[in-house]
Amino acid sequence: MYTLFSRSAATKFAIAVASFFIIIGLVGIVEFLAYQDQLLMALIPGAMSVASTLIGCGLVAVLYRNVLMARIFGAALLVLLAGLLWIADYVVAARLVALPIELVLATLASTASLFLFPPGSRVARFLWPAVVAFDLLIFVFLQARLWGLPLLPNFDPLQASFPTLTLVAILILFGALTLAILYWRGDGRAHRNCTSKRTIVTLAMMTATGFGVWYALTLSDLATASDAARSRITMTGSMIESTLSEQRKLAERMRERLLQVEDDETFQKVLRKDTEAYQQDFAIIRGFVIYNEQLQPIETVGYGSAFLAGGFLSSADFNAWLQSIDLSINLIISGASLTTDNPIFMQGVPVRHPDGELVRVVMLLDANRVIHTEYLNPFSDMRTYLQLAPDLLVPMGHDKNEVLTEEQLIQRFPHHVVDSVMIAGAGEARFYSVLSDYSQIQAESQLNQLMLWLTFAFVLIYALAEDSAQRLSEKQDELRHLARHDDITGLLRRDVFNAYLQQRDRDSTALHRAIFFLNLDGFKPINDSLGHRLGDRVLAETAARIRTVAPGNAQLARFSGDEFVIYLESSASPQADVIAEQLIEVVRKPYHINNIEVHLTASVGAVRSNGEDRHAANMMQHAEIAMNEAKQLGGNLSCHFVEQMAQDYQRQVQLRNALQLTLDRNGLEVHYQPIYDTQTRAIVAVESLVRWREDDGNFISPAEFIPIAENTGQIIPLGEQVLELVLRDIHEHPQLRNLQVSVNVSAPQLQRYNFAKLLQSRLTHHQIAPDNLALELTEGIFVGEGKTTIASLQALRDLGCCVAIDDFGTGFSSLSYLNRLPADVIKIDRAFTAGLTQDTELQAVVKGIIDLCAYLGKKVVVEGIETEAQLQIFAGMGVQRLQGFYFARPMPLPDLLKLLNN
Repeated sequence: MYTLFSRSAATKFAIAVASFFIIIGLVGIVEFLAYQDQLLMALIPGAMSVASTLIGCGLVAVLYRNVLMARIFGAALLVLLAGLLWIADYVVAARLVALPIELVLATLASTASLFLFPPGSRVARFLWPAVVAFDLLIFVFLQARLWGLPLLPNFDPLQASFPTLTLVAILILFGALTLAILYWRGDGRAHRNCTSKRTIVTLAMMTATGFGVWYALTLSDLATASDAARSRITMTGSMIESTLSEQRKLAERMRERLLQVEDDETFQKVLRKDTEAYQQDFAIIRGFVIYNEQLQPIETVGYGSAFLAGGFLSSADFNAWLQSIDLSINLIISGASLTTDNPIFMQGVPVRHPDGELVRVVMLLDANRVIHTEYLNPFSDMRTYLQLAPDLLVPMGHDKNEVLTEEQLIQRFPHHVVDSVMIAGAGEARFYSVLSDYSQIQAESQLNQLMLWLTFAFVLIYALAEDSAQRLSEKQDELRHLARHDDITGLLRRDVFNAYLQQRDRDSTALHRAIFFLNLDGFKPINDSLGHRLGDRVLAETAARIRTVAPGNAQLARFSGDEFVIYLESSASPQADVIAEQLIEVVRKPYHINNIEVHLTASVGAVRSNGEDRHAANMMQHAEIAMNEAKQLGGNLSCHFVEQMAQDYQRQVQLRNALQLTLDRNGLEVHYQPIYDTQTRAIVAVESLVRWREDDGNFISPAEFIPIAENTGQIIPLGEQVLELVLRDIHEHPQLRNLQVSVNVSAPQLQRYNFAKLLQSRLTHHQIAPDNLALELTEGIFVGEGKTTIASLQALRDLGCCVAIDDFGTGFSSLSYLNRLPADVIKIDRAFTAGLTQDTELQAVVKGIIDLCAYLGKKVVVEGIETEAQLQIFAGMGVQRLQGFYFARPMPLPDLLKLLNN
């Protein structure tokens, strides 16, 4: 009995999972070498690529029982683990998957140990189930965390590469299931015969396609996020450049106005007017601090006084920068202000006083207003940092003004992109765009993971379907065999054999062909007594015996229940007589079935083509006719077909068909033969006899068509039709009511339905007294159905009818029945009448029968009286009634009526 998940289906599933691991490793290596640095996060980190490839190859080695290769891959995994431990800090920096390093090491180490101790070893009995259980537990925790349940300890969602984690969860689950399959489904044994190359390629293509779709979707999502990060950098740089460019133009305009002033008073007035106007009109300008040529502050506007008082302008770096402002406008950021809520960009504007002194105007710009944050709303899940120095990264465009070092940023935000933007007046600026909100990535990863689930669902369905198809193919082969061969004997079935014969009619070039038709004699009683199960064993044994006799090139078939056919071709005339006798001989040998000895015989019909162009279908028919001839001759015999058999058979078929047509149109006739009283010579009864008149007016002998009717079952409608004709004649002609009219009744009429009930209804219909009718039955009716027949006869007597036994003494030893048969009349057959006058011994036998019947109170009617001498002998023996040609031949009803009237 096949299970739902058979060994071959499990092997196919394991191959698919191993292929999945290897494909991931190969794609990961390509990603690492080609474009991984361009992404916010790695889809398949380098260490994961190597580990996945090694695990996939190890699974294949275990699957195909290559212990050496499995141990090599296990050792390679351990080397990879050692490398991860050695560069543990790099693992974090390389943004592996944000899984706790302890889990990563434990999972890889346990898998490596399985490869070192494959199924079958003593250690494997405990190690493999433990590792499978551990991996399944890790999967549950990891998958739950991916869906938002905080079940995994030491898991930082801000460090997580959710796309990679969804892939790792799938790998852990199906890797564990594959390990379980390798362990529990045949101890890891490979089943090469159940997995074809086509199946392996199909499984690999299915996993590659499913993974490819997942990878493409996930890579597209990550590429979109990465492009968004770069777009934020570009937009931030553009806004900084635009804002600073506008402020530079304002500064240039102020400078040009001041350079046009020629006296000190106007210079001071214009300077104060412009600085105050700028500070009021432009929100980004917080204030001004004005320095003389000696770098001493001489005046402040707006926030300038507070900024100066806060000590933000007292550093050496600021003084050096201020000193450098002599010819052109320059820009610098106040590092000290970066940690406050008011970070300041400073723009230095050099202006010559009308008296020639260099005045430096420092414009204080609000760094928080350099970026228009409303334009960055589409990128709200990211942050941007401007790198002013290796250890100084300034946040741009978000609330928290936290300054980070490059190392701190990488530790805190492992998923980021770096890009540079040219800013006019400031040169090339380096920006970091980091992922700060993982909710969208997490949602997309959860959705994309469904593709991996669907992939393995399809793989599982394909494995089961392929396995079912394989089993179906085997079953179809078996069914094809059963469709062609008998399930009991193993020989060809009848329809297949007939088709084979038709094919041989078209293709055969043999000069000689022969067919043997074998039928077991008396198999039904044996089958009924032993039961069908043991009867089938007899048939199977018979088929085996026929095989031992049939030539090697012969085709054998079971034609029906207990009929067998042998067909052979040869270039020379086959020894049909020898083969037929051998068939009879092997069947005649005793059968020993369940310690029961069974004896059978067979009837065999044979036909040969003898070089003539004869169709096999006709030969089959002739062989069956010959077999029937052998059976009619008593069985245990072989007969060879001759044309006369076919003519007799055709005559029987023609008579059967014609008889049916006659029955359908109620074309039978009834003749009557008088029965005379021995003493008075008066007619005391008549016997009705069926007659069949052909269209040309000639009669067909009852001896010819009655046996056919008995063999075909037509005897029942024939008997009913005769009974109806007789009852109608009695009803219509009062003369017959004064006589006892005999009607012949066949055995099937008594055995197949309630004849007494039918007879009663017809007697009532025709208003005829039951004692007006005598029912004649041959003695053969009592064989095999004694109790049933006696009960039926008693029912007829209870009805009031007379029961007569016809043809007494010709068939079976009916003397034993005389003392218990419910019969009123015994009719002695004409076989005792012929030759009686010269045979004194025969006279003694007949005298004994007559005396016995008289003793039992039964009337005797003697048939076949043809001479006066016979009449006198039987009269002397005390016989009451006589019937025969001496008195009258059977005659139509009108002639009988004339005879009665005379």
